[in-house]
Amino acid sequence: MRIERFDPQADGQRLRACYELVVSGQAEDDPKVPPLSYGMFSGWWAYGMSGEPKEAWLATAADGQPAGCYELELPDRENQTTAFLYPVVGLAGRRRGLGTELVAHAAARAELAGRTLLSANARVGSPGAAFAAALGSNVGFREVRRVLDLGPELAASLPALRAGAEPMAAGYRLRHWTGPAPEDLIRQICAIEDAMADAPHEDWYEPPTWDEDRIRAADRRQAAQGLRQYSIGALHERTGELAALTQLEVDPAVDGWAFQGLTAVTRAHRGHRLGMLLKVAMLEQLAGLEPQVRQIMTFNSADNEHMIAVNASLGHRVSDYFQGFELTVAAARTAAGVRV
Repeated sequence: MRIERFDPQADGQRLRACYELVVSGQAEDDPKVPPLSYGMFSGWWAYGMSGEPKEAWLATAADGQPAGCYELELPDRENQTTAFLYPVVGLAGRRRGLGTELVAHAAARAELAGRTLLSANARVGSPGAAFAAALGSNVGFREVRRVLDLGPELAASLPALRAGAEPMAAGYRLRHWTGPAPEDLIRQICAIEDAMADAPHEDWYEPPTWDEDRIRAADRRQAAQGLRQYSIGALHERTGELAALTQLEVDPAVDGWAFQGLTAVTRAHRGHRLGMLLKVAMLEQLAGLEPQVRQIMTFNSADNEHMIAVNASLGHRVSDYFQGFELTVAAARTAAGVRV
């Protein structure tokens, strides 16, 4: 097996090969939702979520056919001892040891970058979760994916939900925008992003500190992915402070679906039902702007009780659970002796 590094921003052929490997396993890996579009995938692999350093590698068999790949994120600000790994083995090449070969290779790259821990995640019950367990990975944080079904019943419930939130949110006004962060709000959006540090996370994980460069990098990634992003913020009328924000993304290549992005409220403005008000406002807006959307996908930490309660009030249903896995680089370097 030959494993070669490539530049996903410049090498469309190898990037497309990686995408096809991912899609080949969709029915086993994540069957309840549509696969990522190529635009969503390519933007992620080329730019990362917010501009963090990363590597992309493609494994080819003796006949030259792509068999597996991985993406390795190597943050250079927070989490400097951790590498975040996304390994992929195409459906036709599974259970032949290629996965362990990729992990061992990625561990060697992580070690060169001064990392001591590999972190990954997989859907509970998937081949990826079984693979991680077979390698002896420690079980980490659990996330829950929920899906909100749009339709007449949900639309009929929104006025009452809005009426229940508005009295508590007196003194705030909503601001809507589409696409990149407005220049007059970008610093305040950084503070909203930083508010996510309060969300449950691994003890070892260092939440990122956001600045304008990170916000702009995320905007470039979304543009490369071809996403339409909608944002609604809550501004405190007396101070003009951005107190809360919710964002939603629509991928034109994935029919009928939207993807919930950030929803956060800064600590000083919690307790005013701003999260509920913003989500209701987004659903009302979405019905007019993207009437083809029938389902919204969202992820939360399994321990994020407040946001789970908001989502439950709106009618979200559990789709799947995703488990974090951690493996020391030292253990992963010897993983090639394990056949899974």
